[in-house]
Amino acid sequence: MSKKVLVIGAGIGGITTAIHLGRKGLNVKIVEKNSHPGGRCSSFIKDGHRFDIGATLLMMTGIYEKTWESFGRDLYKELDLIRMDPIYSVKFHGQKQILFSSDLTMMQHQLETVEKGSFEKFLKYMDQSFRTYQLSMKYIIDRNFNKFTEFFNLKNLFLLFRLRAFNNHYSHTAKYFKSDFLRVVFTFQNIYVGQDPYKASAIFAMLPFLELTDGVWFPRGGMSKIVENLVLIAKQFNVEFEYNKPVDKIIVNGRKVNGIQSENGEIEHADVVIANADLPYVYDHLLPDKATAKKIENLDYTCSAFIFHFGMNKVYPQFEQHNVFVSKDYKQNIDAIFTQKKIPEDVSFYVHAPSRKDISSAPENQDTISIIVPVGRYIEEDKQDWNKLKKIVRDAVITRLKTEGLTDFEEHIKFETCYNPKTWESLYNISFGSVFGSLSHSLMQMGYMRPHNQHRKYKNLFFVGGSTHPGNGIPMVLLSAKLTSEKVFQYCNL
Repeated sequence: MSKKVLVIGAGIGGITTAIHLGRKGLNVKIVEKNSHPGGRCSSFIKDGHRFDIGATLLMMTGIYEKTWESFGRDLYKELDLIRMDPIYSVKFHGQKQILFSSDLTMMQHQLETVEKGSFEKFLKYMDQSFRTYQLSMKYIIDRNFNKFTEFFNLKNLFLLFRLRAFNNHYSHTAKYFKSDFLRVVFTFQNIYVGQDPYKASAIFAMLPFLELTDGVWFPRGGMSKIVENLVLIAKQFNVEFEYNKPVDKIIVNGRKVNGIQSENGEIEHADVVIANADLPYVYDHLLPDKATAKKIENLDYTCSAFIFHFGMNKVYPQFEQHNVFVSKDYKQNIDAIFTQKKIPEDVSFYVHAPSRKDISSAPENQDTISIIVPVGRYIEEDKQDWNKLKKIVRDAVITRLKTEGLTDFEEHIKFETCYNPKTWESLYNISFGSVFGSLSHSLMQMGYMRPHNQHRKYKNLFFVGGSTHPGNGIPMVLLSAKLTSEKVFQYCNL
């Protein structure tokens, strides 16, 4: 008789892991607290406007390709992917703007206009980033670390120096570009994973490289199409789904777990439990070891965000599909978010206008606009007036849009929905509203030093998702599912 596996959470990590295990003949069931799968990669529709709740772009397609290939599927037959080019617009106050593009002639013209000689330096920067990507994927990201010595050894120490891992991303980029504008253009991508570019490892210079070479894509029908396809594949491998079933605790017995208890008191037994719920939440709320939970609580977390979804009765052609509006004082903005953990006085923000490439996202002659404003993660002891903070952030965004020529934006809002840092916790059990994947990718929280995907004591309890190895962002979560599945196979002698 095949072993029974219970997966807590129907996020991309949980579903992908379930498929890997289902293909091996294990009896897999996913329990999800919400009424739908996908977590932060889900969507909602209102009055003909479709909004992606969290993730808005697809990159590192090679990881997607290999994942779908491992399921016996062709990614490009399963999803209708649209390549973005220009990838996005980066706009400073005033006239400074760059359209980030895979067109090297276009990039050369733009870069040289900002800083003479910068295109040659850009090519060197890309070459270094390519080597960083290849080495880090092979030796740090796409592998399990079962022992301390597999990560901490002389070979890896030399590798980390070679990868500039001990340098921060901004100072590394400053060696190539004199212009503050270009330094921001090539480092703001750290926000994708909720990190401070002045502290994040230079390993993350691979991000702009991947955008320009591998490309940035968007699934026609929205990011939730990824989830819909994974659910379809999972069901073909007999994975069972049960929604509206929040878990109250993981049942432990000695050095093993026996299953889960739902909030309604129902107990379900299993040979293996896999937690796709946010890892800090699992340790703090579902397991009895409060000492470990406290240690995890004191780790470094990503920032949070206010996200506004606007249904507009007018199209704004000024927007590309992906747009970044940078504050006047970028360093001050970053310090407010990551050091002071508050809302910056002058916000930077990202605008997603999906109907530029996918007309199904909005009614004809109307616009679907999502605006993501990074802010400091909230601190539980600080009692916040979320409505007041929402107004502050919203006003700052509207004011900036007016300075960019969108003077009538507010007048054409049909409806709006806002997700604040506390919303992320209540909807998805995300600690401190750290929506970009809870635990950050600081150097001391990478590889073997990141919370492990197999519990040290309860050997049949596993973790998958952004807060375990290798990290956050959908591509990393897909790898997390692969690596966690390998650990499960090892445990089950498969």
